[in-house]
Amino acid sequence: MLLTLFPAVMYAQDNVKIQSLLAEADACISRNELAEALGKTREALLTSPESKPVLQKHISILLLMKDDKEAMKQTEDAISRYPEEPEFYYLRGVIYNSREKYERALDNFDQAIELKPGSDLYKFYLGRGVSHLNMMEYDLAISDFSSTIELNDTAAGAYHGRAMANYELHDYSASVSDFLKTLTYSKGNSALYFNLGMSYYRLDEKSNACPYFHKSCTLGNTNACRMALMECAKAIPSIP
Repeated sequence: MLLTLFPAVMYAQDNVKIQSLLAEADACISRNELAEALGKTREALLTSPESKPVLQKHISILLLMKDDKEAMKQTEDAISRYPEEPEFYYLRGVIYNSREKYERALDNFDQAIELKPGSDLYKFYLGRGVSHLNMMEYDLAISDFSSTIELNDTAAGAYHGRAMANYELHDYSASVSDFLKTLTYSKGNSALYFNLGMSYYRLDEKSNACPYFHKSCTLGNTNACRMALMECAKAIPSIP
């Protein structure tokens, strides 16, 4: 006589499989193997098509692959099925930000926050701050980036966003502080080094600005090369 598994046992086995596939997807993402990661979430969806964590991961990978058309399609479907799940409104906000539809993005981030997400609340404020920054609503952006930092003080994107907003408000001391914090929690790039150099330059601290212009120039930033040529001929190009 063949034995059949009880539903609870089958569910537990499926859950273990899903968790394993999600872990494998994360490992693929860390290696920048995005197509392979997407394959893992597709396999997980075959096992459990209603799983919200799998759907969230699947959509997030599509966004990393810059396939926002498919990501939006999947997100709209998820919202229709789970209208009380804040994560899907957050993801739709991220997609609208990438499409430069910032007012629509704000609506989605607002709705996501109103639904009181249980975890990772910081990223909801971060997304909304990005919307405000791009709409040149700098005080609102600073407020959201500051809320992000209160919830997660290692969020490099929040320091960078707040630095950009403060730069636009001509608070260059604040922008220097936050650009340096960004470097603490993330790798530098040509734009970041250039922006940090410009913040020092606006403070009339050329000796601090020039090393960052030189660093940015070596990474291919032509504006930084121009500033280094015009302003830093006698400066020693070394970052402390």
